[in-house]
Amino acid sequence: MIIPTLNEAPYIGRTLRRLSAMRPNPSFELIIVDGGSTDDTVRIASDHGARIVHSARGRATQMNAGAAAARGASFLFLHADTLLPKNFVRHFPAGNHAPPACFRLRFEGQQSSRLLQFYSYCTHFNIDAFRFGDQALWVLRRDFEAVGGYPADWQLLEDNYIVRKLRRHRGTFRVLPDAVTTSPRKYVRNGFAYTQLVYTLLYTLYRCGAGQALLRSVYLRLLH
Repeated sequence: MIIPTLNEAPYIGRTLRRLSAMRPNPSFELIIVDGGSTDDTVRIASDHGARIVHSARGRATQMNAGAAAARGASFLFLHADTLLPKNFVRHFPAGNHAPPACFRLRFEGQQSSRLLQFYSYCTHFNIDAFRFGDQALWVLRRDFEAVGGYPADWQLLEDNYIVRKLRRHRGTFRVLPDAVTTSPRKYVRNGFAYTQLVYTLLYTLYRCGAGQALLRSVYLRLLH
């Protein structure tokens, strides 16, 4: 389990308590890759028994660092504000053959927003346009290394990029029947409809070939 963090003190304790209660066996590794937090993130993670890896800032860079430090044959990448479903390990068979996979998505308190409900429903479909890091990503080490890991210099949409690479590499990709639960904090802060419109714009620019510099500029100008 690899979780990139940067000032996630309000969320990381809850996430790690859920994981600690569900560790499948003693060999299960729980790795926090911190990008320079100035709050209590690292202390909280240490208190919960996580292994701490320090890395340059940037989610893609941090996740690659976690993969390099891990000893297992498979990785599960998870965001710090996202809770896995109970008994999540049943979806990941032993051996070295299963294709990469992600979960469906639900938001905390999504009952109050039809837009969040609709977006959650869309993640049921195995379409690249609905594949993002909030859904977590499980992948065999050999497949992760075969596609070169995450694009290290990317700041946005690195999760969608690697899913597309993995699908082409393995010829398939699984969307699991259970859902992770994530915080809608950016939607709450910026407004549901507005935030989704910005994300749609960013994804459209990305698929049209826009580089990371432009995407980051748009993101910083329109969201905070």
